Amino acid sequence: YGAYSRFSGTSLPGPFLAYSSVRSNTTRESVQLFKDIMTQYRDGISPEDFDFTRNAILKSNARSFETLGALLGVLQNISNYNLPADFVKQDENVVRNMTPGELKQLAIKYILPEKMIYVVVGDAATQMEPLKSIGFGDPVLYKPL
Repeated sequence: YGAYSRFSGTSLPGPFLAYSSVRSNTTRESVQLFKDIMTQYRDGISPEDFDFTRNAILKSNARSFETLGALLGVLQNISNYNLPADFVKQDENVVRNMTPGELKQLAIKYILPEKMIYVVVGDAATQMEPLKSIGFGDPVLYKPL
């Protein structure tokens, strides 16, 4: 198991996704944890977490050039979005020079827990009632046609 989050988009804004797979009997606690973490992001993160994240982002860029397919993806992004040839370096400089205060402002602007839509996939018979206690209101059960 693990928890993940990411922003996705193209030339148009896209969604922020946070997701995980958990055992059915931990669904309520997991959803509560996601809600709490999204709220805490808006308060800023510790200097240790900030440094770890910044270093992980900078080091992960190397994977963008490890294979021909990965390199092709970089070149496609340059072409599709009319990016400068050195956009990877520019991106790295943004990350390298970002401050914890700037990150907090971005979180306040873009991570809006009260506006997020939580989609929970699981056993409705055992999970609907516990989810009510999180404070989102009554869960809506989706039944495909």
